[in-house]
Amino acid sequence: MRIVRAFSGLLGAAFVVFAAGSAAQAQTLTVGPSARVCQLTGQTDWATGAATNAQTISRDGLIGIDLGFPVEADGGKLYFLFGDADPPNHPPNTLPGVPPDDAMGVTTRTQAPDKTTCLDMTLLGGGRRSFGHPVVTLKITQGSYNVPTGGAFVNDLIYGFFWAGHCAVSDPYGPNPTTPLVLPAAGPTCIETAASNSLGHSVLAYAQPSTPLQFTQVAGPPSITYLPGSPMPKGFNYVTAGDPMPRRRGVDYKRGYETPIPVFGVSRYRMSIPYLAMAPRATFGDVKTWTFYAGVDAMGGPQWVSYAQWQAGQGGANWTPPAGAELWANSPNSYSLSGDERCVGEHQASWNPDLGVWLMLYTCGGWQVEARTAAEPWGPWSKPKQLLSAVNTPSLFCTLFWNKVVGLNTCPGKVSQQVAGLSFGYFYAPFVMSRYTEPLPAPSPGARSEKIYWLLSTWDPYQVTVMQSTLTVTP
Repeated sequence: MRIVRAFSGLLGAAFVVFAAGSAAQAQTLTVGPSARVCQLTGQTDWATGAATNAQTISRDGLIGIDLGFPVEADGGKLYFLFGDADPPNHPPNTLPGVPPDDAMGVTTRTQAPDKTTCLDMTLLGGGRRSFGHPVVTLKITQGSYNVPTGGAFVNDLIYGFFWAGHCAVSDPYGPNPTTPLVLPAAGPTCIETAASNSLGHSVLAYAQPSTPLQFTQVAGPPSITYLPGSPMPKGFNYVTAGDPMPRRRGVDYKRGYETPIPVFGVSRYRMSIPYLAMAPRATFGDVKTWTFYAGVDAMGGPQWVSYAQWQAGQGGANWTPPAGAELWANSPNSYSLSGDERCVGEHQASWNPDLGVWLMLYTCGGWQVEARTAAEPWGPWSKPKQLLSAVNTPSLFCTLFWNKVVGLNTCPGKVSQQVAGLSFGYFYAPFVMSRYTEPLPAPSPGARSEKIYWLLSTWDPYQVTVMQSTLTVTP
């Protein structure tokens, strides 16, 4: 496979340069305190007993939900893409994976979240003890364990990535970096077909700001239902979009091409290291115009391949990514399910101008939120730092989430919000809300500090919580 160093004209005459010499001096990330701010969803704050600002049960009939990937849009609106509502309100006698049961929230708040008013968020189509669902046409599976995973506002459209074709209960599988799209053996919970399997697939769709709940696939054969529609890149099964690239001095940006948008994806949910694509703004909805990171060259600069080259892989019966496609080298991690850093599922990468770095958050195992930084979306990415750890901070049990494990805790005065047998609490889906980031005084010469506000989902209570943390980068 021929590897190309540049975008081969895909960015037109914009002359956007991703040069080998753009990598910044090595920097060190120091993580300061993290604290819970407020519970974004639900009726009553599980930790404090106070009423939530959103009051989603009495207003919208929503007991619990997770995710909430933030998408900045025009008009000062910040959207949240939520997944798998409780109760799902599926029609009788329908398959759990089919009906839409996700939700979207919105706020125009610009001041930092606080314990009383939180984010002043409302649910779209809500307020009458019901709420609206984001619905994708052509139809895809949008029920249990089929959720929106990320999004971006590009060219006056709300784009969403939707994880579809995923079994409500998957069969066990582990990391497979060589041929990551090989399905596990069919088991008692999933028949492992192209239409429904344990890996799922991603669909890219867009909505007009005037009708934000009505999404349309960017492409797809109209005669196929419940099968992959848009030709998303192989291995990009659980997908997010980062912030647009920061502008660079001396670069001639043409309207529509300007700075591209990084797109991150993993092939095996919570069993992978992310891949990276760069999407031109002018053709964001056409994945065939994207270019894909394929490792570094002899000079340490990024190497890129076209969509066709990426799809072709390395040959053989099963698709294999380029040898350097994973954004960082694997390393041991005793807290993850796989025992290493191939543990990324829900993830987000955001540009932090106060720190001058890209920040990626994800969970590695259910009790660890990890953070990495990089000067560029393709890296080199730092080693992981713990942003939040219930292992090292046992007080998070019973104050952030419940975990009914014998000998671990009983959370006196609190009760589980899950059905019997599912109260194995953990947390996941850490997403920074960049509009609320606050610069802080530097602790030393040359250092940069900031406070970030971010979302965290907890399983028991099944809610989304707003967190805050302090970060410092030093040369």
